[in-house]
Amino acid sequence: MLILMKMLHLFGLMLGAGGGMGSMFLAMQARRLDGPPPPALVALRGRFGMAGFIGILLLWVTGLWMWLSAYGGALLGPIFVLKLMVAAFILGVGIFGFVAMQRATPGSPPPALLRRLGPLSGVAAYVAVALAVLAFG
Repeated sequence: MLILMKMLHLFGLMLGAGGGMGSMFLAMQARRLDGPPPPALVALRGRFGMAGFIGILLLWVTGLWMWLSAYGGALLGPIFVLKLMVAAFILGVGIFGFVAMQRATPGSPPPALLRRLGPLSGVAAYVAVALAVLAFG
């Protein structure tokens, strides 16, 4: 069962990274346009955002499941706690982005705060992976 959880965890990592990178490239392209983004870009923004959010949720579900089943929920040291804090930040940005996308009218730009937090969550993802390697490697 642990092997299945690890596979799903890595799938969540790929899904989250792909959604985040896709959203970043779409935002870069949208900034280059003079007018409002075309409908195709708007539709892709929602799909990439949802893919990234599902990836984050899958990471949390499988990560907590593995932690509880393999380690019994024990705290594994300060690096692990820091990794959880960074992952919680990423989850918070993901929830904020999901709620913002659900409330936004199609074609409207994302909130200014999300435009600032999005790139930070990408950097935080690299930090979380590095901390996971240090905590479990």
